[in-house]
Amino acid sequence: MSTSSNRLEIRLKEREDEYIRYERFHVLVGTFNVNNKQTPPNILLEQWLSQVTENQEIEKSTIPDIIAVGFQEIDTSGGAYIYDDKKKEDDWEHIVRKTIAACYEENNKKDIQFTLLNRIKLVGILLFVYVRSTHLAKCTLVSNSTVPTGFMGIAGNKGGVGVRFRFYETDICFVNSHFASGDGQKERRNEDYLTIETRMAFTDGPIYSLKDYIWYTPAIVGGSAPANPQNSSNYSQWWKISDHDIIFWLGDMNYRISQPNDQVRKAINEVSIAALQKKDQLRCEMELDRVFSGYFEPPIDFLPTYKFDINTDNYDTSEKLRTPSWTDRILYRSKRPTVLINNQTELDTIQTIKYSSINNIKFSDHRPVSGLYLVAIKYQCDEQRSNRIREELIREFDRAENESIPTIEVHPRPPQIIFNHVRYLDKPTYPLTIKNIGECSCICTIVPSAISSSFQCLTFTPNTPYTINIKQQQHVNIGFNAKTNLRQISDIIILHVEKGADTFITLDVTLDKGPFCLSLDDHPITLYNNETQKYIYSNDRKSDSEHIVEMINDPPIVYIALIDCLRERNNVDLLNIFNSDTQDSLDLIPIRDKLYENNYDFTNNSAGEILMIFLYLLQSLPQPLISYEIQDKIFPNTKETLSRPEDMAKAVSIIIERLKAKERNLFFRFLLLVQKSWPTKEQIEKANQESGDTFNICIDILALSILHEHLDRNQRHAFILACLNEEKKN
Repeated sequence: MSTSSNRLEIRLKEREDEYIRYERFHVLVGTFNVNNKQTPPNILLEQWLSQVTENQEIEKSTIPDIIAVGFQEIDTSGGAYIYDDKKKEDDWEHIVRKTIAACYEENNKKDIQFTLLNRIKLVGILLFVYVRSTHLAKCTLVSNSTVPTGFMGIAGNKGGVGVRFRFYETDICFVNSHFASGDGQKERRNEDYLTIETRMAFTDGPIYSLKDYIWYTPAIVGGSAPANPQNSSNYSQWWKISDHDIIFWLGDMNYRISQPNDQVRKAINEVSIAALQKKDQLRCEMELDRVFSGYFEPPIDFLPTYKFDINTDNYDTSEKLRTPSWTDRILYRSKRPTVLINNQTELDTIQTIKYSSINNIKFSDHRPVSGLYLVAIKYQCDEQRSNRIREELIREFDRAENESIPTIEVHPRPPQIIFNHVRYLDKPTYPLTIKNIGECSCICTIVPSAISSSFQCLTFTPNTPYTINIKQQQHVNIGFNAKTNLRQISDIIILHVEKGADTFITLDVTLDKGPFCLSLDDHPITLYNNETQKYIYSNDRKSDSEHIVEMINDPPIVYIALIDCLRERNNVDLLNIFNSDTQDSLDLIPIRDKLYENNYDFTNNSAGEILMIFLYLLQSLPQPLISYEIQDKIFPNTKETLSRPEDMAKAVSIIIERLKAKERNLFFRFLLLVQKSWPTKEQIEKANQESGDTFNICIDILALSILHEHLDRNQRHAFILACLNEEKKN
């Protein structure tokens, strides 16, 4: 779509009130972290999904037109990671279906029916969207999407799921997310938001690639052509989250109250929650424009929703004594804050009728939250009037073609992003300031160039696009976070200005990979002293001693040093290492720097630090330890063929035979280490009770470390467990 066409469509949308008739519809949104608990028998969730719609003054309930229900932690057992079956998903759909029927369909004089429009699941994150059946024919372009943000940036225990559709003439998006936990993990939660906001993409047709999507960058919802003409043959409609007219973002966002625990509990006992809201991390981050730019949330008048002792009204009394917090939230955003109803009454596009939490649903350590909203929907378009306005705007553009051209200035000058000596796990940032020095406001978007290959390695805070008023400026932090085999990246990104001149920004990154991102054969050959029967860790590899031999079939010394150190310890508690509290406390930069310096003295490093840096080494291999070629030969495309344990055990044996000597050696060392540290059944059950997703994360990351993301999750997890079973037999 050309720039002039973009301008026309933008202006046409600005005058929608003149040719669009709006009607208001009720939208019910609910979020609930169920803590891997199933609803007790014969209990529905009526109060959660109905109390916000009850009008006590007229003793009548509002019947919603759209219902979006999001769950987190529906299943944090090992099975959720090993087998992607639909049972829990179906069970919760059945519960929600029965609850909706009890709330709105049964005993109602009107013929009220709801239809499940779409559902989407990512491990324990689940989203259902229902519409009243009378509206079903007006729901089009339905699509869903998932983005994992979990452990090491790849696990699905955290992340987001989304459903989008066109309701009459309005594009609506619901996002259900579960952000990083932990009192000190505010920045990680911000990163989770940014990852989902940046990476979640919806399409009405086949998905080609992230770059196709980035190139599409529609100026309006449902634009008709990709920005990159080279990809036009692959065209399908694309939407980012921010492209929608209406967005509801719900979930367990895990933001905490930044105040001492005793003070928070005292304020709760005194029902003095207004002061606590000033210390709410999410509100503070939104005010600083670090997350959820343009989103709104009404004042909270309910008590913190986390963490409770199960089946009580008591906040956490365990040893961890979690600080009560509003972790469970519903935010919303509309492209237009207000609209004209019947061309005369200006009203908020989204009006909150009620936003509340339910205290008497107690089987989880969270309380469910729900909100009822009155939303202005583009109901009908007057095509004749729309065409007349379009012709008027075209004539106006012809007259004012050169009267108002946006002009910006970018600092530093020249605009050049340089990241030097970036080490693995580094996350450098580059500050950029965009100043509007013209005579009109401008809209800026950062997009890749036609030759760009590293755009998806960049993050932008706040996220693009930016509207900058006259004489105002926008500060942007550009971050770089990549796992790449390249040593040097030279690229160009474009700061695109609607109706104005683009600015080209060069990107130069020099990467210092050290021992990371190297194949096993790219490392120096491992040396062994036959006399001392020890490996040589020294940097001086020129020794001509007759006792020094080259171990050409052994893994690189960095892998051996880490594994041997872990095997010598008796405190490698996998469940503790993968616990979120332990992960929150780990600082891997010092031990990473040791590896860069070939310093293999890990005496002062914890088992968690040593194990995690070892797993990062495996993750960084250009090819997984079990190569893609072997995986493709052993594992069929279908999920069912190797579903039996005996089939998977046979596959493990074949894989071991096909591995090259060096890879096989490292693979066995890996298995022996994991086998020695593997938790007992009792330890697993205890961990599941205390922190449901710890065991899942353990399985997930161990499998990803040796297989990467090439296989289906079911196959990955079945494989790693089959390996452990085989090792037990030997």
